[in-house]
Amino acid sequence: MNITLVGFMGTGKTTVGKRLAKQLGWRFVDVDACIQSRTRKPISQIFAEHGEAVFRRLEQREIQRVVHGNEQVITTGGGAYVNPGNRRLLRATGPVICLTAVPKVILQRVRATIASRPMLARAPSTMGRIQRLMRARAPAYAKADLSLDTSGLTVEEVVGRIWLQIGPWISKSWRYLLTHNESLAQRYAGKYIAVLDDRIVGVGNSHLEAYQAIRRRIPAECEVGIYYLPLPVETAVVR
Repeated sequence: MNITLVGFMGTGKTTVGKRLAKQLGWRFVDVDACIQSRTRKPISQIFAEHGEAVFRRLEQREIQRVVHGNEQVITTGGGAYVNPGNRRLLRATGPVICLTAVPKVILQRVRATIASRPMLARAPSTMGRIQRLMRARAPAYAKADLSLDTSGLTVEEVVGRIWLQIGPWISKSWRYLLTHNESLAQRYAGKYIAVLDDRIVGVGNSHLEAYQAIRRRIPAECEVGIYYLPLPVETAVVR
């Protein structure tokens, strides 16, 4: 399995991702860094020479590559999760955590690097641009499994809160999901399932619905994993 951190620029994805990967003993993979390494160009140069559309195609191809790895903490650029295909791929490999922050904090964090950020460079109003982009991307970010506001938190605090939430995914239930993924996908594609060890104990159209559908008492020593089973590529609905 993998854990993916998504969210707007300046929310701490790279710093938190590296710290989380170290704590888990997993590999850290930054999609933007992979693109730069493969093309031998900084992201800003790709935008300047080829435009955003070309960058987004490179981004999607890189995500298609990295999701084949295992035990990775993956971070993506702020716009990657807007693409439905990227969302499907990333969610199929493990939990997706969206890091957020208020616009004022984001501006403070990115102010020194605005010139190297294609989505902000040359904007008449940097704050206005940040706010417009955040509003446009909010529906996509809302599809993450977990969301965490990093505005007033240290890196250690963010990692600590994530650590408390990811236990259900690093468990026996996840191993069960991997082993039976094909048969479960045929039955529950497009749904969230709640798994207790090696049993399905709840099904729903959202993380919350799957949790609320659990009708049995869960022993205190057990953890329930709640997972999304994506639709097959050919029937996936673009929203």
